[in-house]
Amino acid sequence: MRSRLLFFFFLLGAAAFGQNTGRFSQVNFAQGINNPAAIAIDSKIMVDMIFRNQWIGIEGAPNIGALNAQFELYHDMAAGITASYDLIGVHHATQVSGQYAYRLFMENDNALIFGVSAGIDQRVNDLASAQLIDPSDPVFSTSYSKLRFNTGFGVFYNAPKFYVGASLPQFFQNTFRGRAFYPPGWHFYSSAGGYFDLGESYTLNPNLQIKVVQNAPIQGDLILRNTFLNAFSVVAGYSSENAVIGGFDFLVGGTYRMGYSFNYGLGSLSRTKGGSHELYVGIGLPYHNTRENFGQKKYLNKKGKHRRDFHKGYKHRRWFD
Repeated sequence: MRSRLLFFFFLLGAAAFGQNTGRFSQVNFAQGINNPAAIAIDSKIMVDMIFRNQWIGIEGAPNIGALNAQFELYHDMAAGITASYDLIGVHHATQVSGQYAYRLFMENDNALIFGVSAGIDQRVNDLASAQLIDPSDPVFSTSYSKLRFNTGFGVFYNAPKFYVGASLPQFFQNTFRGRAFYPPGWHFYSSAGGYFDLGESYTLNPNLQIKVVQNAPIQGDLILRNTFLNAFSVVAGYSSENAVIGGFDFLVGGTYRMGYSFNYGLGSLSRTKGGSHELYVGIGLPYHNTRENFGQKKYLNKKGKHRRDFHKGYKHRRWFD
């Protein structure tokens, strides 16, 4: 049975080697991981860390994690750096990239944001570490490792009561002929969510994320986040992999945000593959009290357009809040 599982994960790793990007249940906190336009939204300076351990109890099961550090340069610009890893069987993937986002502000603090990223990917197939029935099999005697450049693009529309975004995290794909600009292998991400105040101390935050890859089923998660007193949330949802999602998150001192979610499959393989655990830790210096604080300290010039606070060339400037 173990040899079959290892062979199964090896095949998955080989498929993932072509292209694979992680998907998290708590993506509403860490959208900048897969969308360079969605950075420094909840705080001027913030760090998101998220880890996911899938199929508990199965050796070689998927294990992914990411870190995204973000900084608001001006009200209309932000920069960040993101790093992630994806481990499955004998396949290891690591990515590190820099991010830049430019914001076009509109009325009522709505903003259309464009983001780009550029960095490096390392893909490793550690065949020599596989547990084999025949240890002398020459196919598994060596390992494969490549370090290459990649880039991505994203767009994000942010408003006080809703958001929607789309991104292509990686333009270049690993193919049988090497690294190539290969549109049929692109992974597209989209997300949308809203904030509905249903009482003085209760807010409903539904969030939908979708991942689309050519010649593969559409993947998605629908999350209903129920927030109380703007500090503690209970989460329930459903994943397209026929799994239910449950969890919670809380805010400490306006600076630290922590969350946990659990996915449990409903299909016939649920007992075999087990559930998935996901842990999120965030730091905001500090987090905005409300989404209306996004991009605060904006200036209007005499023509009524947003501008950065450059002293030269500004007459009759005033705060815009």
